[in-house]
Amino acid sequence: MKTIREALQNTTLGPEYSYLLEQPSLLGRFIKKLFEIFCKVVFTFYCPVKVEGRENIPESSFILCSNHCSHMDSGVLMVASGLPFKNFGMMAAKEYFFDNKIRRISLNLLMHLIPIDRKTNHVTIVKSLAACRDFTKNGNRNIIIYPEGTRSITGKIGKFKKGLAMVATELGLPVVPVYINGTHDAYPKGNYFMKPKKIYATIGQPIYPNDYVKKNGGNSNKQVYNSMIEEIEKRVHELKENQTNKST
Repeated sequence: MKTIREALQNTTLGPEYSYLLEQPSLLGRFIKKLFEIFCKVVFTFYCPVKVEGRENIPESSFILCSNHCSHMDSGVLMVASGLPFKNFGMMAAKEYFFDNKIRRISLNLLMHLIPIDRKTNHVTIVKSLAACRDFTKNGNRNIIIYPEGTRSITGKIGKFKKGLAMVATELGLPVVPVYINGTHDAYPKGNYFMKPKKIYATIGQPIYPNDYVKKNGGNSNKQVYNSMIEEIEKRVHELKENQTNKST
């Protein structure tokens, strides 16, 4: 069997992914812009976001990752970055966001969603990587990934999965860790309405996958992924501690 990198080099995306690569329709661009304006109003007045570390955002394409406990998190991350919303796509579970027609259409009108199959195998992994590769190369765009894999019910940070490290390593994209505080109180999983709460987003320094490839020498990619995801998880916890120390 070919390695993931070898398979990726020979993979082209089918027409089902054209929505990620083509310019959205005039209506699509209008709705996405309205969503961006809505989020900026919400996160300026209703749930004001205090951002720290915006200077750590790279000029090239990158992966933005954070803890995850609310549907608000993607809006918070994009606002915190200071970049246009059209520059971002979010990796989203295929069975949750795409198998439901209404959810797929409505959410894709608001932002770019990149499908990922939770039942992973060699073929689905390569397709997801190819989608991320082509999306980021089309206009120097960026990806949002939640390494916990799902929203936290308690607000505590869960164990990070190595899929994030795989995407970063195979595509050569730096990872920007972020810790978000306040979205669990404002709009936790299962709630239908947002409460007015202050939100804090602390952006850490980027983590470059090539540093871990070199550090692991001739070791397998699996060891590179493990080493990198451990560091990413550690950095998010450190951002949380720093944020907590400043607030006390």
